[in-house]
Amino acid sequence: KMKISIIELIKKIPRFTGYLFQMIFYHIVALFYKDKEKYKNAWLICERGTEARDNGYWMFKYIRENHPNQKVFYIIDSKNKMDYERVKKLGEVIEYNSFQHKIALILSNVYISTHIGYINIWSYLLYKKVFDRKNKKKYIFLQHGVTKDDMSDLLNKRINQINLFITSTFDERNSILNNPNYGYKEEEVPLVGMARFDNLIDYETKEQILLMPTWRNYLVNPSYKKEKNNLEKIFLRSEYYKIYKSLLNSEKLKKILNKYKMKLIFYPHYEMQKYIKLFNTNNPNIIIASKEENDVQELLRQSKILITDYSSVYFDFAYMKKPELFYQFDKEKFKQKQYKECSTEYKHKEFGRIAKKEDEVIEELEKILKNECKMEEKYIEMVEDTFAYIDNNNCKRTYEEIIKLLNY
Repeated sequence: KMKISIIELIKKIPRFTGYLFQMIFYHIVALFYKDKEKYKNAWLICERGTEARDNGYWMFKYIRENHPNQKVFYIIDSKNKMDYERVKKLGEVIEYNSFQHKIALILSNVYISTHIGYINIWSYLLYKKVFDRKNKKKYIFLQHGVTKDDMSDLLNKRINQINLFITSTFDERNSILNNPNYGYKEEEVPLVGMARFDNLIDYETKEQILLMPTWRNYLVNPSYKKEKNNLEKIFLRSEYYKIYKSLLNSEKLKKILNKYKMKLIFYPHYEMQKYIKLFNTNNPNIIIASKEENDVQELLRQSKILITDYSSVYFDFAYMKKPELFYQFDKEKFKQKQYKECSTEYKHKEFGRIAKKEDEVIEELEKILKNECKMEEKYIEMVEDTFAYIDNNNCKRTYEEIIKLLNY
C-alpha cells in the first residue's frame, strides 16, 4: 500500500508542478489586472463547468433576483448554448477554463459548487496550502444530490477544504457528522435543503413515467477522468445493458403503456449518456432521452411516476410526494463496486417498493397506475419524516448560511 501511494504521488508531481506555476503566474497577473475590482471579493458559482440546470443555477437565479447588489458570476462553457443563454439572461457569465476564469479564481473570495473538482481547475488543496493559509477563501458545496452512501473518501474536509457542506435530510446530516472520516464540525454541515428543491413546489404533470437509473463506475470512464479507454464492448456485455434493453422492448410494458395511455421516458444518468445510441425500442410510447435535449428537473416535475435503482434523484421526486419504484437487480454488485453504504443507519432508505425482476417492475408499475399515480400514505409519512423542510426557501436558507460564514 505504501509503495502504491508513493508511486501515485510521484505520478502527480508533474501535474501539481504545472498547477503551481499556473497559480503563481495568475497571482502576478491579477496584481496588474485592469478590471481587478470587478472580481475582487466576488462569489463564483459553477456546476460541472458545462451546465446550468442544477443547484448552482437555482442558487445563481435566487441571488440575482433577490440580492442584485451581490457580486456573483456563473462559470460555464459557452459550447452548451442552451444553458449558457439561459444563465446569461440572469447575470454575468464567465467562460469556463478561460483567462477570465483563472483571474476570477484568484481575486474572488467565495466558491459555490455542486460538484467537486470543477470550479477550481487547479488543485484547490494545493491552492489553500500555498496561497490561502489565512483561509480567506470560502468553499460552499451545494451538492448534486442527497448523500445517502458513504462518500467520505471523496468528500472529506481534508482533501476538499469545504467550509459549508449543504444537507437536506436529518439522516444525511447525521451520517456525515457521525463519520469521523468526513472530518466536519456541526456548523460546517447546515441542514437547509438543496437549492433546486425550490422549483419542486409548483409543477404540472404530463401522462408520463420517468425511468432514470444511476450510473455504474465499472462500465464507463467518468467525465472527470482523463482516461480514454473505450469500454463500449464491456458495456454491451453487461447485465445493466441487457436488463434495460429487455425492459424497453417488453411486450407487457407495451400493453400497460397503451392501456393507461402513458409515455415512458428513459433517461440514463449523465455519465451513461455516451451509450444512449446503443439503446433502441420498437415501442412508440417510449422515448430514449438525451441530456442535450432534456432537463432532468423538468422531467422530474412533469412525470407522474419515477422508476429508478439507487439514484439519489428519488429524493427530488419524493419531495413532490409522487410515487416511485426501485428496480434493484444488482444491489450486491453495486454496493461492492460503486459506493459504500453509510455506517449510520438511514431511518427511511426508499420511498417505494423494490423490484428485482422485470415482471415485478411491470406488476408494481400497474399497481401505481391503478391507484391513479398517488403516493401511498405510508410513504408520504416517511417523506415528511425525512426532510427538514418541504418549501421553497432552500436558496434563502443557503444564502443566509453563506452570509453567516462570511461574517463569522
